[in-house]
Amino acid sequence: MLAAGALLGSALVLSGCGVGPLATQQTAVSYDVADEVLVLSVDAEAGDIVVNESGRSGIGVTETLHWSNDKPKTEHSVDGGTLTLKYTCPSGFSLGSCSVDYKVEIPKGVRVRVETGAGDITLRSLTGEVEAGSGAGDIEAGGLAAKTFTADTGAGDVEAEFTAAPDRVDVETGAGDATVRLPKGPYRVDLGSGAGDETIQVEQDPSATRTVKVSSGAGDAKVLPV
Repeated sequence: MLAAGALLGSALVLSGCGVGPLATQQTAVSYDVADEVLVLSVDAEAGDIVVNESGRSGIGVTETLHWSNDKPKTEHSVDGGTLTLKYTCPSGFSLGSCSVDYKVEIPKGVRVRVETGAGDITLRSLTGEVEAGSGAGDIEAGGLAAKTFTADTGAGDVEAEFTAAPDRVDVETGAGDATVRLPKGPYRVDLGSGAGDETIQVEQDPSATRTVKVSSGAGDAKVLPV
């Protein structure tokens, strides 16, 4: 595995206040990755993830580390066109006192795979395939032109809004509202909620090639027009 090349970085360290095991310190580190990247993969045990697509040529990353006793160790590498961002906590498990937030700016068309055990995910103006998952947190995606979009959270709301008609959408939450907003269809829609309202307000066709699946274990499930 090759270390990501051509890095330009800066860091800011802040000491937090408070007493007890969850009192934290914070440091923010920013850098650029100039390697050719086709896939962005972010794997966080805990922390928020923000991914934004822009007209830039390389990838820009800001990592915000939070810790009380043990500072998390971050890693980034490029292998086979995949940029992987991840971290470890020296004690092995964070217990709320060791986490990393990621903010990533990517060029057009990069495939995005992001996952956090506990935290919110925000996605903006993505055109590449998207897979997003959170164990506990909201997933919010806007300005999407991705052909394929998959998002699931164990506990939290999911909202996805598209500017171009997708080929396949699969959205699921165990406990929370799930809402997908789409351009003009038609779509083949599969909607379900264990305990909540079900609303479909887009043109449906059971033979449509564009498929949309939205489900919530406990919350509203909606497919609405943009």
